[in-house]
Amino acid sequence: MLGAALRWIGRHALLFVIIVLAMLGYAHLRSSENEAKTLAGNVERLASAEADIQAMISEFQGKAVSALGDTKRTSLSAIAARRRALLAERIRLEQDKPGASDLLTKPRATIVANVSTDIRLEVIDQELAFLQKLLPNATRIRDLQAAINGYTRNLANLAKLPSHKRYAVENGRLVDLAAFYRQRRQDNRQKLASAIAAQQAMPTPTVNTERLKAMLAPVSAAAAAERTRLANSLPAQARRQAERLGIEKVLWPAALALLAIITAPLIIRTLFYWVLAPLAALGRPIRLLAPGTAIPLPAERSRVSIGLTLTPGEELLVKQGYLQTSAPDGVKATQWLLDTRFPLSSLAAGLSFLTRIRGGGRTTVSATRDPFAELVMLDLPPGAACVLQPRAIVGLVQAIDAPLRITSHWRLGTLNAWLTWQWRFLAFHGPARLILKGGRGVRIEPAETGRSIGQEQLIGFSAGLQYSSVRTETFLPYLLGREPLLNDSIAAGEGLLIAEEAPLAGRRGGVRSGLEGAMDAALQLFGI
Repeated sequence: MLGAALRWIGRHALLFVIIVLAMLGYAHLRSSENEAKTLAGNVERLASAEADIQAMISEFQGKAVSALGDTKRTSLSAIAARRRALLAERIRLEQDKPGASDLLTKPRATIVANVSTDIRLEVIDQELAFLQKLLPNATRIRDLQAAINGYTRNLANLAKLPSHKRYAVENGRLVDLAAFYRQRRQDNRQKLASAIAAQQAMPTPTVNTERLKAMLAPVSAAAAAERTRLANSLPAQARRQAERLGIEKVLWPAALALLAIITAPLIIRTLFYWVLAPLAALGRPIRLLAPGTAIPLPAERSRVSIGLTLTPGEELLVKQGYLQTSAPDGVKATQWLLDTRFPLSSLAAGLSFLTRIRGGGRTTVSATRDPFAELVMLDLPPGAACVLQPRAIVGLVQAIDAPLRITSHWRLGTLNAWLTWQWRFLAFHGPARLILKGGRGVRIEPAETGRSIGQEQLIGFSAGLQYSSVRTETFLPYLLGREPLLNDSIAAGEGLLIAEEAPLAGRRGGVRSGLEGAMDAALQLFGI
């Protein structure tokens, strides 16, 4: 019996607590809804006032400060009268301005009226400051005109006097008063002309709207605060929660879309690898030029810096950021482009604004801004030609009277050009000595029986060698975006292969994408 009574009491006590909590929750919800309505009204009222004030400020954009018809030729009396009117208006506005109070308690019209009064006071202050600048020059013009009129009256009065009274003795010499008055009048006329010109040259400033916008800041801040409070109110949070609960309606479509996003690149890469890439083996290799003079292997491997001495008749062209030291007696100048026949290629490859050095002494070339770059000197004898990526060239030594010759070779009609998206190749012809740079060094080796190398690494090869593309050997790294689809292939032959040990993309952790990848692809089209 006692247990049943306790259970009955417990059930009804729990029900009582639930009813109390429900009533409290409902009361809180109603209160929150009313608060949200008040906040929404405040936001609408403040936003409307903010828009009206902003439109008022925009009307002053570009307007002259002074309301005078022509302030540059206005008389002193007109300027003084305008100042008195402005001062009187300013006093009236200050007296009629209501006291400051909370923006949230003011109607929209009151907010606009108060801020418009502040704006009008600021514009008056700016106009008074401008008129104050005009006053000294206008006063000078008035005084000069008065002096000119005085000398004119003196001359008229002097003509009525006997001739012996038209002279005066000053410092022991006889002075002609008529000539004296005319000279003084002429001097004052010149001063008057200068003063008038100075006043006419004085620009009329426009209203400083930045000062006016500062008066809008309290209204904007109050509106932003009310928007934040409205966004954090319970009804707004409940609406956001309700929207989140509707995720079940789009869960499966979203899952299918996600699956398509994940698998589509993998399917496309698989088709490219097994269908498109094998076509590379069917394409005819590219040979840009007939084999010419052999290019000797460099005597030294790539290193951090290269020291060289110019002989008479030679000049050094070096990119910005790669000239470490130079002889003080060398003649330096700026060469705007490596080759004026290829202005866009020179600019895109960074071979512009080159430092040109002529004369004796020793010069050191080093990558002063890239801690990973190493340099190597490639000697192109007469009759030799090398296909290079211009981005790898940081300097060159050439004869002054026989500059480096560059030729452009388009291969739009070959399958390899379209598979690798490189339509143009640039060949550099000797005699010249090229300074090449690469991340962690540049490797130059004989082509011998042929080489397969990543497109990112290949920066050049002898122009007489055959160039083509082959599919990368490993499928999974390509599928995961770690390796490109195609590698460059250099056929067996007499010539050199030039490779970068660690390309910039590799040092950044993979094949570049986004804007950088798009830019690289665009430059690759034109062999840059």
